[in-house]
This record gives sequence, C-alpha cells and structure tokens, in this order.
Amino acid sequence: MTDTELALGLSRHLSVYQMGPERAALEQLEFAGWTFDVAFRLQGSTTSSAGRVKAIGLDVGLGTRNLRDVISTMEALGWITAVRDKDGQLVSITESIPAAGDLILAAPKLFNVLMVGPVERAALALLRATTLQPLLEQDALQSAVTAEGVQGHDQAAEDALRHLTHTGLIRRVVADDGREVLYNPNVWTQGDDSVAKAALRAVDARATVEVTALLEEVALNPGLPESHVQSTEAKWVDFAVSQNLVQRSVIQTSEDAERGFLFTPHVRRDPFGGTAGDASGHVRQLVGSMIYAATFAKYKLHSPEVFLRALINRGVAGHTSNVGTDYPMLEKAGVVKVVQGYEAGKYRLQLLQQEVAQDALQMLDAREGTGTEKADAAALRAQRSYRHVEQERARLALTSDVDKVEEARLIAALREVPVNRMMGGRK
Repeated sequence: MTDTELALGLSRHLSVYQMGPERAALEQLEFAGWTFDVAFRLQGSTTSSAGRVKAIGLDVGLGTRNLRDVISTMEALGWITAVRDKDGQLVSITESIPAAGDLILAAPKLFNVLMVGPVERAALALLRATTLQPLLEQDALQSAVTAEGVQGHDQAAEDALRHLTHTGLIRRVVADDGREVLYNPNVWTQGDDSVAKAALRAVDARATVEVTALLEEVALNPGLPESHVQSTEAKWVDFAVSQNLVQRSVIQTSEDAERGFLFTPHVRRDPFGGTAGDASGHVRQLVGSMIYAATFAKYKLHSPEVFLRALINRGVAGHTSNVGTDYPMLEKAGVVKVVQGYEAGKYRLQLLQQEVAQDALQMLDAREGTGTEKADAAALRAQRSYRHVEQERARLALTSDVDKVEEARLIAALREVPVNRMMGGRK
C-alpha cells in the first residue's frame, strides 16, 4: 500500500466528515489526496478549459479556493502549465502529469512540498499497519514512532491514533485480559471479539512477524497459490487460516489433487476498497460501465472486450445516441470524453486515460466465462453518479440527490475543451 493510495483514500473518507480538530489535524494529507485525485482525472487530457477543470474539481468536492490551491501545487510540481487572463483568472491548463506508475511514487515529493508533519506521517504508518493486520496497541504505535519523519516525536503517534480513531479508520477493542487491540474496521469486519482473539493468538504464538510477512505477500498477490508462498513456512499459513487472518480457497482437479489459493480480507489491498494497482479507482469504474453497457443499455454492447480494445487501439469508439447519456461518471473521472459522431444525435467515446482502459481490459478478459456478469452489473445499473466506496462507508448522514440541472451543467463543462483531440476518426 503506497502513501499515494493511503492519502487519496483518506481524503475521500474525510470528505464526508464535518471540519473539526481531528480532520483539521490531517489537513495536509487530505490536501495531498485532493491533488492526486485531480491529477488522476486530468492525466492524458493534454489541454483542458477552465470550465472542465472546475467541473472536475467540483466532482472531487473542491470549491474555488481549494481548487486554486491544488492547481498552484500542481504547477509547483511541474505537472501542469496554467494559462491565465490579464485579471489572473484561469483560462486553460496543459498537463504533463507523470504516468500512473510514476504518479503513485510521487507522494514523498508532494509531502515535502506540503510540509507534511510528524502527526500525519504517523497516521499513515498506523493506518497501513492496522489495515494489514490487527495489532496490540504497543506494536501499532511502535510501527508509527519508527516511521520516516516521525522519529523523535513519540507524542505524534499518540495524537495520530486519536485522530484515526475519531474518524473511524482505527477501532480499539479491549480483550478479556485487558490488552488493547487496534485494527481497521473497514477491512477486518469479523467483529471485535473475533478480531481481538486472532490478534492475541498471533502474539501469544509469537507468530506476528510470520503472519505479517505472509499477509504482505498475499495482499500483493491476491489468489496466490499456497504452494508458491515464499514468506513463511506452511505451519504459519495454516495458523493464519485458522485465525481467519488469511482465507484459503481450495480447488480440486480432475485428478483429485487439491490446490489452495490464498486471499486476505482486504483482497483489494487498501483500506478504502481500491483494487490492486488501481489507486484512483477508475479501473473499477470503467469495468462497471462496460458491464452496464452489455447488460442494461438500450443498445447493448455485445462484446465489451472488443469495444474496449478498439477504444485503446484507435482512441475513439462507438457511434450511437446513448453514448451521449450513459457514461457521465466516466467523464467526471476524466477517463473518457463524449464527442460528436458523424451524424446528428450520434456520439462517440474518446479515451483520455489509456492505462486505465488497459487495466480494465485485463479484468474483463479475466471475467469471461465466470457467470457473474449479471449479478455484478445489477448494482451498477444507474451510472448518473458514482460514490467512491470509502465515501459511502464513512458517510455520516443522508445526502440529497444531485440536482439534475447542476448535473447537466457539469457534464457540459466537462465536454468543453479548446482543442479537438479526435484520434483515429473524422473531425
């Protein structure tokens, strides 16, 4: 789990909390998350109008002032070049944002620019440790005080723990013997008693180091064949499975041989539900959109894999009326842009983030023949808006539906760009 994934997920989680001391104490991490969120959405778009940038900012949850600060930070990092009029108002931006892999590794540079302090760095360390596995409080705090940028600031770890507990990212449970266990309740959902007992048994069996190594290996390789485990011995795999710290799926072959495949409760690797290698969450969105198109759209997409492959190879794909209405969540994410087709009332999709589409294609190819498409798509049939899973989990109160007039205005702004980047087709 990278610092970029943690900061991005943390900012989305905190967005549904009222501003208070605990949220304010994590302000620079939240700002870093905003910066990454906007960067992922702008990546690959080359030049965007002020209207499109503002629409993306609003979808992230940024007002004018916060968006302006994010743009200034991205300028300082050399990720964008902004054009402003004589009054200093934004006209357009041209992006030179690093590729997704490099962007994920850019957290240390961004944290230095933002002067992220010991408390926030300790918060990242605590969140990472308690997401990986439930830990005794002293072990979790030790992982924080030894983290980079926290050494010599022991109180920072205590403060960070208080902030994360208040915002629902760490849960504290007192075991029967008085020992306190910390864990991320968004990942470890078995209940206080079960989680605490598993953590204490690992400590008492002196297995914490072995289980940690196993969890790290499996989290990086969901579905890891048990016979391929390199981090520990078979007895510790059995122990982790018995305590529900690792989950084993067994497949029996036609020759009656059994093969075990290992998963962690956080199959998607991070505490906010993002898929492995999908820090922005956009791959998941694109896959869901393709499933929707194949299942519920008026003019069904008979082969999402073929369509997505064409979109990757040619840069544009599709030529139907419903393309203009069915993909607003992907537009707001900056993955695609809807452009005019060859005829009135017909639209095409233009790809803006090729790496996202390539990862989505891999997931779609892996899904072929699983028989789960219709069940998964049932939860995705309304594509007007998309709420990141961390926001839904952290939501404290009911929210009203997006105003349809405002929604139409945002989509119009997203489609407004100063240059025509049609690829592989007629203008």
